[in-house]
Amino acid sequence: MIKLLKDIAPTYEENAMGGPGKIRFDKPFTMEQLGGRFCNLTRVTMRPGDGVGQHAHTENAEVYYMLEGEATIIDDGVESVLRAGDAQFCADGHTHGIYNHTDKDASFLAIIVKNV
Repeated sequence: MIKLLKDIAPTYEENAMGGPGKIRFDKPFTMEQLGGRFCNLTRVTMRPGDGVGQHAHTENAEVYYMLEGEATIIDDGVESVLRAGDAQFCADGHTHGIYNHTDKDASFLAIIVKNV
C-alpha cells in the first residue's frame, strides 16, 4: 500500500498530552491498515515552543526518531537533546515527553507498538 504526501491530511492537537502549543500530526495509515501490528505511525511536527507533554506508556512502547531540527526529550525524568538522526525508546511502564526548545520547526517519527 502506498500513500502519497498529497493524500495524507494533517490533523492538529492543542496541548497534546498536556504539552504546550498545537502539534501537527501526519498519519499516513490507520491502525487497521497497519494490520494491528502498530498502534500508531505518525510524523509529528512541532513549531518553536510546542511540545508533547510527559506521559506513561502501558501495554505498549513508543519510539521517537528525529527527522528534522532538534528537541528536548524527557526520558523517565531525565532531559536530553535529540537532533536529526537521534532516537528515543519508551518501553512499557516508562514515561517520556518532548519539547521544541529552538526557534525552528522540529519533526520526528512516532511509532507505537503493542507489547507481544
